[in-house]
Amino acid sequence: MKILHRYVLAEHVGPFVFAVFTATLVLLLARIFKMMELIISKGVDVLTVGELFSYFLPSLLAMTVPMAVMVASLMAFGRLSSDNEITALKGAGVSLYRLIWPVLVAGLMAAVGMYFFIDRVVPASNLRFKDLMLSIGMKRPDLELRERVFIQDFPGYELYIEKMDDRSGEMRNVTIFQMEGGRLKSTIVAERGLVASRNVRGLVVLELYDGEMHEVSADTPDTYRRLRFDKQLVNLEFDSALVRTAHAAKGDREMTTAEMRAAVKKLGEGIAMARAEPAATFVEEKYKLQQIDTLRRRQNEYLVEIYKKTAIPFACAALILVGAPLGVIVRRGGKGAGFSFSIGFFLVYYIMLLAGEAFGDRGMMPPFLAMWLPNILLTGLGAWLLARSVHGMVTVPGLRYLDVRRWPVIRHVLEKRRPRWAREEEARAEAKGPR
Repeated sequence: MKILHRYVLAEHVGPFVFAVFTATLVLLLARIFKMMELIISKGVDVLTVGELFSYFLPSLLAMTVPMAVMVASLMAFGRLSSDNEITALKGAGVSLYRLIWPVLVAGLMAAVGMYFFIDRVVPASNLRFKDLMLSIGMKRPDLELRERVFIQDFPGYELYIEKMDDRSGEMRNVTIFQMEGGRLKSTIVAERGLVASRNVRGLVVLELYDGEMHEVSADTPDTYRRLRFDKQLVNLEFDSALVRTAHAAKGDREMTTAEMRAAVKKLGEGIAMARAEPAATFVEEKYKLQQIDTLRRRQNEYLVEIYKKTAIPFACAALILVGAPLGVIVRRGGKGAGFSFSIGFFLVYYIMLLAGEAFGDRGMMPPFLAMWLPNILLTGLGAWLLARSVHGMVTVPGLRYLDVRRWPVIRHVLEKRRPRWAREEEARAEAKGPR
């Protein structure tokens, strides 16, 4: 029996590795274009972009590994069923229950490992990704320059750039508002400009050409000065204090379970203090209720994230319960049908997870139920499918059409790629008819 269990587990390895690699690559594609923009248009070095990728990868693996577990389970049992090995094992007295339990044990072990991975590795990598992006912005504050938006990232200044070449730093129709004490001090308008210095830490030096400076004195508001210039240097200081604050601040995606539980406790104390504080007027009472509602919603967000850290890893076992019997059922649909079922079920699971997260954050559902309801539903469905497939009582009409190789367009392409002699031999066989 141990040999049989090792054989069944070995069948999962290939599809699992393939599914992890493929799903992670597909999810990375959307991020690749953003990273390539940093290299091509922003001039960030390749090693830094590679480091960003390495920090972003763990959060993707947290989602692709459960999906790969289902793909592996479905395709492994589908292959055993299509080759009639499960039928032979049934004839030898080995039920599907005995075949699936080592896979479930392996899935539970993977779930435990995934929990520690999601709780420890993913928050740390998310924090490093955030810090590295902020460090890039601090070293290269010119990255904050964007065209056709009001830029307020530089203290004391607001910028508007009509057009900008990200690679060369050349700008057209530049407007700079200098603020002092909450009021407009001066306005600089230039037909063109250039990012003159990118290497000074926390500082951007702009060279402006063919422009004007308009200024109203704070002491004598009636005095107005207008100055034309051919070339003017403007130093824009990047707010490094804001960067340090952002480095220190952690969101719920950068916190471990223990840190979030401590935050939930503090928020609970804040809610208790707000409730105990008396309100003298109707306006104060309304403000107090709004404050309590904000604290409770933030508390719900932390609780949802805590339960999500456990729900996603243990989805591995639930998806195995669904994937194994489905693999037996869809054997006639081929590998294409199996893969289609895997993607479909995981999309349903992911949509339910996102909906539960939204409901839990808003307090429309208890956070635990919001995150664990998809697992509960999948476990129930998997148990039902397993019990029915053991007795051969589950059939899916039209299942063969889920195999992409049977779709008319794909079948036409595959037919064209077959050798001519094979097509002619099949035509002769059809012309002779049945014997």
